[in-house]
Amino acid sequence: SKPAYTNVVSDEIHSLMQKDRRVCVMTAAMCEGNNLGQIRKDFPDRFFDVGICESHAVAFAAGMAKVGMRPIVDIYSTFLQRSFDQIFQEVALQNLPVLFCMDRAGICGPDGPTHHGLFDNSYMRVFPNIAIMAPGDQHDVAPMLKLAMEHDGPTSIRYPKANAELI
Repeated sequence: SKPAYTNVVSDEIHSLMQKDRRVCVMTAAMCEGNNLGQIRKDFPDRFFDVGICESHAVAFAAGMAKVGMRPIVDIYSTFLQRSFDQIFQEVALQNLPVLFCMDRAGICGPDGPTHHGLFDNSYMRVFPNIAIMAPGDQHDVAPMLKLAMEHDGPTSIRYPKANAELI
């Protein structure tokens, strides 16, 4: 069967963390849903679950970026919108290198309407300095993450809950 985007992304983040000690991950009570368990186990000093407080995950990531880290906020698309002000004030205006990995972008089927990530394209586009990406298939994920880690400003990568297609 085809791998889910969630798994492809978490595997690539794990690989980045093996290569670069500056890479750290913040999530908001989405460790299991975003398949971050192995990252939490292998890199406990660079994995932070802030609980159900998405705005804190973004603010925390901004602080980590200010001290030279390369933070990744791994979060469901629909819940990142709770952090609009922090993305704007603390990341985008400061042009900080924070990567937003937005899982469950689009309609999520049985997860229900509260989890449908339908608005991220609209609200992320208004921020200055941000690069926005979406993989076309699983082979786009690694180059996108690499580019995001090299980018000097904020980046968002949105991907569905679906299985990754091969194009």
